[in-house]
Amino acid sequence: MNITESFMVDRSITEVWNLFKDVPEVARCLPGAELTEDHGDGTFAGALAVNLGPISSSFTGEATVTTNDDNFRMEIVGKGVDRSGGSQGRVTVEVTLLNSDSDSTDVRIDAHVTLAGPIAQFGRTGLVAEVSKRLINDFAECLHAKLSAVSVEESSKIQAGEVKGFSLLFAGLWTWIQNLFRRGPASSD
Repeated sequence: MNITESFMVDRSITEVWNLFKDVPEVARCLPGAELTEDHGDGTFAGALAVNLGPISSSFTGEATVTTNDDNFRMEIVGKGVDRSGGSQGRVTVEVTLLNSDSDSTDVRIDAHVTLAGPIAQFGRTGLVAEVSKRLINDFAECLHAKLSAVSVEESSKIQAGEVKGFSLLFAGLWTWIQNLFRRGPASSD
């Protein structure tokens, strides 16, 4: 499954890039994510809690982060396993920052997600893509707050809120249903 999202940050590309390169700080803005260890060379161990209604998964795994300062790009390659629920996930994420103007930055996120096990049923319905949009919106709000903080101490206290499984599931499901109706009836060729 491919997920593509973008959002605008009202800060210079240099300010936004410096925050993105601080992987532990950015991870604090990812709802449900926790870094548990820095192995060095851009490799991190961590956990990701995912709640989609009746399915609750807690993935543990590893991610490798590669940055390119010349073109403001970051690649994240990760994999994780939910040992209690039997789900597995792999993700490759490319983050690209583009100058919108001197005071704002366009952040583009392209992700390829592969799910296996019980959680994969949500990927087939498109529900994971809808929930991902909501999580990325939360991520963007957290980044804005960190960049707007008046001190390093204040910024370090800012983190993503708790992921609320059922409300997130129903919000994503509602958006998915609305999109189905916008497409109109299927043609019978």
